[in-house]
Amino acid sequence: MTTTAERPATSSIAGAGALLVLVTAAVSGVSTFVNAYASVATSTDAFVTVRNGLVAIALVPFVLLLRPANRVRLTPRDAGRLIAIGVIGGAVPFLLFFHGLALAAAAGGAATASFGYRTLFLVATVFGVVVLRERLHLRIVAAAGLILLGNVLLLALTAPVLVDGTAFVMAATALWAVEYMISKRALEDLPSGTVALGRMGIGAVVLLGYLAATSQLGAVASFGPVAWGWVGVSAVLLLAFVASWYAGLQRVDLGVATSALVLGFPITFALSVAFRGTPFTLAEAAGAALVTAGAAIALGRSALRATAITLRRRLHGTFAAVP
Repeated sequence: MTTTAERPATSSIAGAGALLVLVTAAVSGVSTFVNAYASVATSTDAFVTVRNGLVAIALVPFVLLLRPANRVRLTPRDAGRLIAIGVIGGAVPFLLFFHGLALAAAAGGAATASFGYRTLFLVATVFGVVVLRERLHLRIVAAAGLILLGNVLLLALTAPVLVDGTAFVMAATALWAVEYMISKRALEDLPSGTVALGRMGIGAVVLLGYLAATSQLGAVASFGPVAWGWVGVSAVLLLAFVASWYAGLQRVDLGVATSALVLGFPITFALSVAFRGTPFTLAEAAGAALVTAGAAIALGRSALRATAITLRRRLHGTFAAVP
């Protein structure tokens, strides 16, 4: 039986987790918009490798020096999970996703290819229920319906449905869903910083090996100042993504967390309208609203209330510390 003393602590954990996942969704939305410019006119394989390597390097002092709690002794099972997370989540899907998106964009089907990635929450929710034994709440089913409908409305219906690259994007989506499931299990025993470093560090080593095996190391030397600038911006966003995502996933169910993550797509849509002058229809605006509503329902009223309380306390503490 939950005591009165336990409820505030549980509420605080849920609020912090939901807040972290929402931060991740916002970062994801901005990243998708930025990466559309960042990877242009460069080798996508080299871009991904260098960017992910920079993130791994940046995580080392944060995880191992600033947060001593992350320096844990790994069991063989822990090490196996981190290797799987690094390969399945930090390396292979990045190559597949960017390669697939480039092929789809060349064929005029980038919108439909990216729709495949938007179904990640469905695959992850199934894994959460079947493998992790998470409860399938009715609100998750309702949220899934709203999110899917909203994404269909956001989709350019005049674009080709199946184009070169779609299969690569779908494969990357499935791998990330599997990785999130493994990560959720690993986070029961390991700090979030350790899991994030394992994903990015091991993934960067695999990516570097792939560049060497495919004779693409020279592509890095061809990066000019502009390309390095975009790599830096994209790396900062990816660093923020992994830092907030794994800390949030540790506190929130997999199905709920990935459903909230879909909020990134309306954010990308809004940025495209604001900065590119992309015209939008009433149906697209309705789609963005439905996705937002679906993500809010997935999180649940209690988690949203706890998030608001947590955010208010953090802001109050920040301003109170300012002389």
